[in-house]
Amino acid sequence: MLIVRDLRIEIGPRLLLDGVSFSVQPGDKIGLVGRNGAGKTTLMRTLMKQRQPSSGVVTTSGRVGYFSQEAALPDLETPDMTALERILAARDIGVLQRRIEATRVEMGATTDEVQRERIIRRFARLQDEFDAKGGFVAEAEAKRTAAALGIGHDELSQPVATMSGGQRRRVELSRILFAETDVLLLDEPTNHLDLDAKEWLMGHLAEYRGGLLVVSHDLPLLDESMTSVLALEHVEIEVYRGNYTEYLAERDRRRAQREKERRLQEEKIAQLQRNVMRFRGKTEKMARKAKVIETRMNRIKGQLVEVKPADGKAVAVRFPQPVSSGRTPMTASGLAKAFGDNVVFVDIDVDTNRGERLLIVGLNGAGKTTLLRILAGVETPDMGGVELGHQATLGYYAQEHEQIRPRFGVLDHLRAVSDQPDQMLRGVLGHFRLADKIDQDASTLSGGEKTKLALAMVVLARPNILLLDEPTNNLDPQAKEALFTALEQYQGTIILVSHDTDFVARLNPDRAIIMPEGDHVYFDEALLELVALA
Repeated sequence: MLIVRDLRIEIGPRLLLDGVSFSVQPGDKIGLVGRNGAGKTTLMRTLMKQRQPSSGVVTTSGRVGYFSQEAALPDLETPDMTALERILAARDIGVLQRRIEATRVEMGATTDEVQRERIIRRFARLQDEFDAKGGFVAEAEAKRTAAALGIGHDELSQPVATMSGGQRRRVELSRILFAETDVLLLDEPTNHLDLDAKEWLMGHLAEYRGGLLVVSHDLPLLDESMTSVLALEHVEIEVYRGNYTEYLAERDRRRAQREKERRLQEEKIAQLQRNVMRFRGKTEKMARKAKVIETRMNRIKGQLVEVKPADGKAVAVRFPQPVSSGRTPMTASGLAKAFGDNVVFVDIDVDTNRGERLLIVGLNGAGKTTLLRILAGVETPDMGGVELGHQATLGYYAQEHEQIRPRFGVLDHLRAVSDQPDQMLRGVLGHFRLADKIDQDASTLSGGEKTKLALAMVVLARPNILLLDEPTNNLDPQAKEALFTALEQYQGTIILVSHDTDFVARLNPDRAIIMPEGDHVYFDEALLELVALA
């Protein structure tokens, strides 16, 4: 159970939440919604006591599990901890297995009988503890959870430290769901999940008996799994019963009702004001009547229904039309990449045409992000090479926001990629609704805000080749629409990795590269099924 009372959260001079109270009880399935930057992620971190509120109280009972939208490498018990060990660690089983194996090795290497006897007793105690925690039955459950979330058998034995951000997020989600929790706080859990994994997650959350609070821009998840909604807007939270669709209808109904009540109050005030003006300054009796009317009018003014405006101005994304590149802005031939024993792909060729929309598609682990990083010059191929054509310039958006550095402000990030005056840079941040965060440490931004900052950095570079890796992750529907409009109008070349089927379908790529084979095909709607599985 989780109870929040009179919570106030501030980041520097900016007030995010004030006077917020709610609870998460067993069986609750609550969606937390609000625009990017409203404070959803900061609230989740505060509930987990990773940051202190300015005032108010957060009380928890039972075990609380938290899934962060960040893909940062977690603190590991051992540097070479595997994905399976990380998942099992949620019930202290992974560490036990490692200790059991180390004890077994020590037992086999010991020749001293007295020492060997002590090691045998320790081995027996560890084995009993392993059995008490579920042992191999729990391990089988962990593997089933991992498989349902798209973690392959080979990935389970891969060290977490060598995994991509998307792989780490799936491992962390598996760990949280495998843990025996009473309350789950999930921040964008569907990012990096394919269609089957999303469907499994929705079913799992529907059957979860504890309390659930989830932040997600995945509307089907909110519709199918939620029983109530907390809407964060204008530093307050309003509670709605029902799923996301019912929330939207009720929100509009409440707003219309408030506007009607406010309009009636203002009309009444105007009528009373006219009466005051008519009676004032005449006879003493009429002046007293005017005073009574004025008192009544002031009372109504003090009870005016507050009608808050719809959330701020829209995000305005616009990629300046770039200098035209040559007819073939980029080519790559014979690309190969492996990480240790894991061969990601071999003999991949890439060729692009000026102004083309090229989609890189494939299942999880097929090497889409790795190929994009090689094309961007961030990763070095083991074989092959990449060549840029005449006047070709690159703009790379990384899904893990690798270009955003801790301890550097938002405006500092734009200064690092542009020599334009600060006034112009502030204007760009205003278009991305980041103007009130110019001095904030960029690493403390929400996932959606980091996406906007990273896109703003790409915009300022004025590239004629855009390399985009899951650009719609963490974006609210309005920001996603703004991004689509900007890309639709952009005249340069786009190379895209995305699992967002609606976004891909609307962008309508010209061609696709199917990984890991590297086959080039013309794009048609049949490929959207593979996009959904990505």
